[in-house]
Amino acid sequence: MSTAEAVRTEVSPAYPSPGSMAVPPIDSFHVHYYARSFGDPIARLFWRDDRLWLGIVPPHGRAFAELANLPIVDELVQEKLLVGFERTAQFRAGFDSAYRLASTPRITYWHEWSPKMLRTAALRLIALLQRLAQHGLTLRNPHPWNLLYDGFNFVYMNPGSIVGSDAQTFARSYEKVARFFIRPLLLIESGRAHLARRLSEDPRDGVLSEDFEGSLKEWAEWNPQATAGDIPAFLDRMASEVSCLNCNPDAGRWIDYFRTDCDFSSGTSWSRKQQVLELMLEDEEIHSVLDLGANTGHYARVAAKRGREVIAADFDPALVDATFEQTRTAGLSLYPVTMDFSHPTPAQGVDGSWLPPATERFTSDLVLCFALSHHMVFGKYRLDFEQIARGVRSFSRRWALVEYVERGKIRPAEWRPDADAWYTVDHLAEALRRHFPAVTVLPPANDGRRLLVCGPERRLV
Repeated sequence: MSTAEAVRTEVSPAYPSPGSMAVPPIDSFHVHYYARSFGDPIARLFWRDDRLWLGIVPPHGRAFAELANLPIVDELVQEKLLVGFERTAQFRAGFDSAYRLASTPRITYWHEWSPKMLRTAALRLIALLQRLAQHGLTLRNPHPWNLLYDGFNFVYMNPGSIVGSDAQTFARSYEKVARFFIRPLLLIESGRAHLARRLSEDPRDGVLSEDFEGSLKEWAEWNPQATAGDIPAFLDRMASEVSCLNCNPDAGRWIDYFRTDCDFSSGTSWSRKQQVLELMLEDEEIHSVLDLGANTGHYARVAAKRGREVIAADFDPALVDATFEQTRTAGLSLYPVTMDFSHPTPAQGVDGSWLPPATERFTSDLVLCFALSHHMVFGKYRLDFEQIARGVRSFSRRWALVEYVERGKIRPAEWRPDADAWYTVDHLAEALRRHFPAVTVLPPANDGRRLLVCGPERRLV
């Protein structure tokens, strides 16, 4: 019997008999599951001490132990296609065995990835499927919640999803790849990135074939009549076609902001922000930084170079694409995400517990809000200072740096008459003090912009 046949034989009885159920329950009351892992009949990811663990559901413990010892598993871990995990199983009541994963990255969702990030993720997942196919194996569940960005690469997080491959199993696997990677990418290439993102937010259905039937170019679809022997060639074709997709969203006027608008000479607001940020990062208790409205990630990379865990968020996918590419070129660890400050990603699932909101996942020791607050007040957003202060605080564990842009720098066409009474740095500071114990207003830079240092204590920078 081949390795693949042995794996398939062991996992085929997916459910234990009723008489074998005298074990502690592993329902969602007793176990804090990651995403919808609670529904997996074989291998479930769960949280323990802020780390992800892999729990093997009875009676599949022996089969997974044998799988874990296959040479291909070690190779995939070394190639960083598959997450590493402790090979010595630990006890967790209700599971046959439990394994602590080697790393737990910040959780970013597939619909928060920029177009080039999604294409890179698809190619990484296809590469993993190609390597597994060489050994007669595949993934039962290639859903994107099992594929996480670790700051450098996309890594598959559920080793228990590896099973022996046959045409039927691969067909189910391919459909998930199509719904959450291939079809969204095809929509993006056709100029419908917004539609792709909105449909992808549905964690169950993603983008169905009928969502764009007859409106896109021909694509490699798995033939239901194909056999397991056809899988390697099909994956090769799929990888080639994905790599050729044009995933460049239209770049707006902000794509060249740091190159054309920013002056880092002494005394300017841009150099001041960098100086204050670097001084703040001398605090060794600041381990994580969230840059809201990061543009192409200049200040986020300043923090990343200091060894901090950094999330760079912007509403514009083209800017997030640029952050992703520039950061990878620089060899830095950083999490780029597509997120609008006024509409952060909400929670999903029963009680919001399946997919927690951005305000929970991206909470950081220091939040940067540079050149953002005035855009939230004027133009299409029309927030007030209280909403901005609450929004910044919702992401901050301790500190925040908020920039105030004087009214003379606001475009006259965007000015709102009601702001005459309250658009001042003092009113912004007052709003922030309702949410932070201490707010220090720094002297203005030579262009009039000012920084407000918000935190648990007064800090003069």
